[in-house]
Amino acid sequence: MTAVPPRSPWPAVAERAAAADRIYEGDPDRFEGPPSRFSDWAYPLIRSRFHLGQILELGSGPGRDARRLANVGYVVTAVDHSATAIARGRAAADTPPQLRFRRTDALTALRDTLTDSLDVVYAHAVYMMLPDDELRAVFEQVRRVLHPGGLHLWAVRSTTDPIAGQGELVAPDVWRRTPGTPPYRYFRRESIDALTALGFERVATEFPSGLHFWYIADRRP
Repeated sequence: MTAVPPRSPWPAVAERAAAADRIYEGDPDRFEGPPSRFSDWAYPLIRSRFHLGQILELGSGPGRDARRLANVGYVVTAVDHSATAIARGRAAADTPPQLRFRRTDALTALRDTLTDSLDVVYAHAVYMMLPDDELRAVFEQVRRVLHPGGLHLWAVRSTTDPIAGQGELVAPDVWRRTPGTPPYRYFRRESIDALTALGFERVATEFPSGLHFWYIADRRP
């Protein structure tokens, strides 16, 4: 008898997107307002290397960080798997012409992008929601789509976060807080370093006091 492989704790992409839609529909102000603190950290790193350029934001939500970058002249494609988030981004009155929204998941967006075509890939908190194989594939694709010298700017929650460890442990450093919802991944220093080692060089790292977030800037050699 052939053994049945264990069912993954990670829902399929469509299920994750539907869960995100439900969250956005229940919170009309989700990720609205001013740009994130991560963008305050990331923007000077981008500006110091690229005064103009092509940026792909993964997991953009309604686009508060993408809009900041587009407003100063970058050409930005903002992608999110939530139809609700993308609809809000497109409907915003202050969306500049060089900002384009697209509803899709991170891996599909990267696979649809030309090799060596981007200056920056920007990802704020989206990697917490990816299973191991998808996360590794995303990093491999990020390296492909960045030109040499391009930046990968990403932020993920740390295992020091008080909500890490709550609920059901479904994989190392991965917990499902509520039955029937997607799990979330939290990161240690060694786990962010292992991802950087998938073909990147570290430019900068910060662990802002009180935020329980890792801020990471990597460069494609």
